[in-house]
Amino acid sequence: MKFIYSLLTVLLLAVASCSAPHSNPALDRADALIESAPDSALTILSAIDPDSLTGQALKARHALLLSMALDKNYIDTTNFDVLRPALKYYPRHGSPDEKLRTYYYEGRIYQNRGDRDSALNSFVKAINLAPLCHDSMVIARAYEGQSYIYNDYFDHEGFIDNQLKASQIYKNIGRHDYEFDCLLSALNYILIIENKERADSLLNIAVTFPNIDENQLHRLRDLKLIRAVQFGTKDEIDSLIASQGDISSYDVNGILGLAYANYESGNINQAKELLELADMNGLETESLRYQSIYVLVHKELRDFENAFSMYWTYSHTLDSIYVQRFEQKSQSIEERHRIEMQAQLDAEHKTKIIWLCIGSILVLSAGIIILLLLVRSNRIRKDLAHQRARTAELENEKLKTENINITLRAENLAHRVEMLENESESLKALIESHEELPPEVEHVIQERIEMLNALLAGYITANDQYETPYDTWVKGLTDDTEAFMNTNRLAFQASHPRFIRYFEDHGLTTDEINYVCLYALGLRGKEVGNYIKKPGHVNISSAIRRKLGIDRHETNISIYVRKLLQNSKSHN
Repeated sequence: MKFIYSLLTVLLLAVASCSAPHSNPALDRADALIESAPDSALTILSAIDPDSLTGQALKARHALLLSMALDKNYIDTTNFDVLRPALKYYPRHGSPDEKLRTYYYEGRIYQNRGDRDSALNSFVKAINLAPLCHDSMVIARAYEGQSYIYNDYFDHEGFIDNQLKASQIYKNIGRHDYEFDCLLSALNYILIIENKERADSLLNIAVTFPNIDENQLHRLRDLKLIRAVQFGTKDEIDSLIASQGDISSYDVNGILGLAYANYESGNINQAKELLELADMNGLETESLRYQSIYVLVHKELRDFENAFSMYWTYSHTLDSIYVQRFEQKSQSIEERHRIEMQAQLDAEHKTKIIWLCIGSILVLSAGIIILLLLVRSNRIRKDLAHQRARTAELENEKLKTENINITLRAENLAHRVEMLENESESLKALIESHEELPPEVEHVIQERIEMLNALLAGYITANDQYETPYDTWVKGLTDDTEAFMNTNRLAFQASHPRFIRYFEDHGLTTDEINYVCLYALGLRGKEVGNYIKKPGHVNISSAIRRKLGIDRHETNISIYVRKLLQNSKSHN
């Protein structure tokens, strides 16, 4: 009996909903004003109490119109309180245009919340309805909304494609102002991806537009300048720079575009002044465009310190963007939407089946509960068994890894001992063959031979007492950084004179040769910096690179020194 009462209640509510009025004079007036006077429409809609409206259809219409009015008055909202009645009603009962508008404004709210995936999903739903709809303005805005999501995902081709589709729709309905804005947005990104043919094609269309406003004129001027810098000649760039006129009304992007054009034309000081002007106009230094131009200009001015500092910031910012790009990349939104639409159809089909089978479900509910308990128990056992197997597998992998590491360490140690033996024999031969070695050099070599002998004895006998002199020597020698670097240089000077002479011939000072010899020991740049504990570590490295003629992009200085040492050994 309770089931019958529930079913009758649902039927009565459905009948009441169908018989409720679908029109309201106030809503009709607001609908008529929504495009031409959205502020007036918002006033009318705000004065209506949703509870005074009868029926879900009127409440849904009021919710949708109010959401449209808020958006057109640039009042961004991040919750669905206003739109919720429309979201509940129109996806099932609305016309194609009502569904289109509902999905679009749902996407706008998701966009305001920063939920890009959900926003893009809503825009795709709206665009899929386009062939059945008549509201071209909303269709075009859905394409624009989708383009900005693609922009957030760094999908330039997707942004361009959607902007051009929106532009075509605006053209068809005579909204040439919106058409021109979309055209310029597409042109901007075509220039970013450096597609000259498409850029020239769109630019030829853009320059024929009549009756464009001042802001659009500025955007077109900036894009012409960017195009000339990328694909034009110096004369074209100079001609556009000369035609810029008063730049007091330029926005930051316009100033940066002009600064880059001056840089490309060789007007470095003018470019620097424009960068300073952009900075005074409130530009955030996180702007990649500002940072890249700043690096180029200050490099030409030979202000390498500021150029390097800004290049570091630029690289860090760019790396952050790439990380964000891969973290936020959309996973086939169109496919997800297709799955959701199929799930919605399946849900509607299941609802019909449920009403037919509800009696059978009640009878079989006890059996289902028992079955679920059995399934759950079986799943828990499987999960436990899987977890134990996984734990055992991880332990086996850990043991394998440890065995491999032990083997590698043993092989590396044997290799190092072989190298030390060779080095010890080389130093002994050096002492025997050079009777006139300076006393300090002979002392350094003798000390190293004793250290190597102690280390080799410790390895051969596995007796720690042989390693004690080695440990004491290493600690005492390396604690005095300056003394160690000097003795290290003397050792290399004796054992590899061609190696040291190469740096002397290139004008390196004694301190710089000391610094290079640390790389010859096998240290890396960070380890050298940590050991010498000098704030000018980077400057020393840069000075050495300049004297040796090493390009900073060519090779690592540590690798360069070790190769040079190896070559000197082969000639000794």
